[in-house]
Amino acid sequence: MIGLVQNELIKIFEKKMSWIFAIILIIGLIGAAVLEMKLSPQQTEDNWKVQVQSEIDKLEKKMEKAPSYEDFGEDEYPTEETKEDIQVKIDNFNGNLNDNVNPYTTSWSYLGDYGIVLKSLITLFVVIVCAGNISSEFSDGTIKQLLIRPHRRWAILLSKYIALLIYSAFLIAVLVGIGYIVSIAFFGVGDFSGKLYMQNPITFDMEVIAGGAYFFKCLLYYLPGLIMVLTLAFMLSTLFKNQAIAVGIGVFVLFFSSTAGAIIVSLAEKYAWTKVLIFPHLDQTVFVLQDKILENITMPMSLGILGVYYLIFMFITFFFFQKRDISI
Repeated sequence: MIGLVQNELIKIFEKKMSWIFAIILIIGLIGAAVLEMKLSPQQTEDNWKVQVQSEIDKLEKKMEKAPSYEDFGEDEYPTEETKEDIQVKIDNFNGNLNDNVNPYTTSWSYLGDYGIVLKSLITLFVVIVCAGNISSEFSDGTIKQLLIRPHRRWAILLSKYIALLIYSAFLIAVLVGIGYIVSIAFFGVGDFSGKLYMQNPITFDMEVIAGGAYFFKCLLYYLPGLIMVLTLAFMLSTLFKNQAIAVGIGVFVLFFSSTAGAIIVSLAEKYAWTKVLIFPHLDQTVFVLQDKILENITMPMSLGILGVYYLIFMFITFFFFQKRDISI
């Protein structure tokens, strides 16, 4: 089995596309860091609280000369920053001091914002690689050479699946490793327990959480959905001989899943059976800031539903591959 997995890994990493995906991920991480530096104010003091207090002092002096909304007519739009606008900034900075939340970009706030967003690219790349994994063997005519070897079909198929899991882990390692290096290069070594503001998706209140813990928790909760999407794309690859069809359907399902999940959430109160549909459960990261999804569905229940779908997908994959006619 180890030899089969090694052979499949060689096949994956021999393709330029596999490396291009990793390079795109790295470019995305660097580009996001450059964008963040240009769009957001950066810390210039070693102690961010000193800089925040300095900003508050500047704003208070500025507010003495600033006009008020009352100084403008009803149909007149303010042409400069008003006292009310400045007061909002002062209140926000005071909130940062009271909650001990650094308002400037740190390595962990960067990863928490952009690293979590870029993980969607990993899902897309994994779908493309998985959906074309077996179907490409049929398209290239190499499937016969693969199956005439003294190995059972299930072992060959399992080795491909394990190799794809390893490639997915490689992309995640690139995201975490290179992302952390980029974050240090642009924003310095941040405090792992440094606080961040995150909005609760249910109450819409701002919650204070540890930046480093938030990033890794999101990454951990992301894995079940990634494995399910990978398994679905792998199943499609066994069902379709045409690589383009397999990849196309896989990518369509990936992008349709978020829309379908939102629709199902809105229908869940009226139609109880929609709660067991797969789409709302693919994104387990919602449990980072909330305890339930779809009213009374907790994370263990949601993972149980995904587990049932996983077994179904794996059964279909191995059953059809075992019975499939390999004549080209």
